[in-house]
Amino acid sequence: MEVVRIRPFTLLDLNQIIEIENASFTVDAFSEDTFKMWYRKCPNLFIVAENERRIVGYMITCILPDKGDVVSIAVNPHYRRKGVGRALAEFTFKYLKLHRIKVIELEVRITNSDGIYFWKRLGFFPIGIIKRFYCDGADALR
Repeated sequence: MEVVRIRPFTLLDLNQIIEIENASFTVDAFSEDTFKMWYRKCPNLFIVAENERRIVGYMITCILPDKGDVVSIAVNPHYRRKGVGRALAEFTFKYLKLHRIKVIELEVRITNSDGIYFWKRLGFFPIGIIKRFYCDGADALR
């Protein structure tokens, strides 16, 4: 497992986050403006994983009245399968538990087998399919 420090995102992290985003996603990659919007909307759980002062992953989760909603998670391709995603998720789960949030929902592109496997290993299970969820018309697994 990589040694990472989980900390809150700051706008100074934006360039590194954009690099990770573009390496991780294609047609549905977030823009700089989208990241800024999520930072304003959900600042408490917009977190980054840092390894030797380099951002290697991020996770955005919003707290809704009755649940946590995972907006996005991505890890630098060179740091995948090294525990970075798990560290981000576990930090988020602890925060949500402290705030008495017991339900967490997220969407994963139905063709993203690595993402589906990641979430299943963390105890998530599918509850349905959302047709045409992504901007290119692809379905999502909720």
